[in-house]
Amino acid sequence: MAAPQTPPGRNGAQRNASAAGRRARLATAGRAGQLSRSYSRMVGVLKYGLPVIGLVVVALIVLWPELHPTQVDISNPAERAAAASGEIQNPRYSGIDEAERPYTVWATLAKQVQDEVFDLNRPKGELKLPSGMLMTLDAQAGKLNRSTKSVHLTGNVTLRRSDGTTMVTDAADIDLADKGARSTTPVTAEGPFGNLSAGGFKVEQQGDVIIFTGPTKLFLKPGADKAFQGTPQ
Repeated sequence: MAAPQTPPGRNGAQRNASAAGRRARLATAGRAGQLSRSYSRMVGVLKYGLPVIGLVVVALIVLWPELHPTQVDISNPAERAAAASGEIQNPRYSGIDEAERPYTVWATLAKQVQDEVFDLNRPKGELKLPSGMLMTLDAQAGKLNRSTKSVHLTGNVTLRRSDGTTMVTDAADIDLADKGARSTTPVTAEGPFGNLSAGGFKVEQQGDVIIFTGPTKLFLKPGADKAFQGTPQ
């Protein structure tokens, strides 16, 4: 009696299933190998990377005071006396005016030339005005007089008001107590109104009013009248 024969179609299906199984096993083995290699690479990176990160953190801790140097408060008699023997690195002078509004002046270097007078290198300042705006200033050099609460600035003197007004001149005198300023040297200015050049300027009413003096040229921007409405002049 002849043995029953398997239909040709069934043999083809079995071969296809077997081949698919082999491909699936190979794919799984490939993914496992990739994961193993990725894990090995990650372990290698962590092995060498973590010590480097640790060294960077330690270096930042050690160098942080150099990156952010401590300021010496020359408005404080104790700190000023300790530094009076020579040049003062990163000096700061701060106070409040009659209306208890703060002002601060700082620099990269100061040298005490008289009991209440300091020469400043790269001075900067910030004054809060009655209107709530801020006026900032910077220059190449300056002379701070603590007794008169004033600063004489020279070299690319720049005054900025937070309404967008900027003035640049060669020299200016700043009164920290009443937020006043004046200059008799040529000045250029720009702001919401446009551009201006003049022979000098005066800042009055505690910083809220700027008066330009001497021969003056003004170029108004379109709509400049609206820029002044409801704002200090």
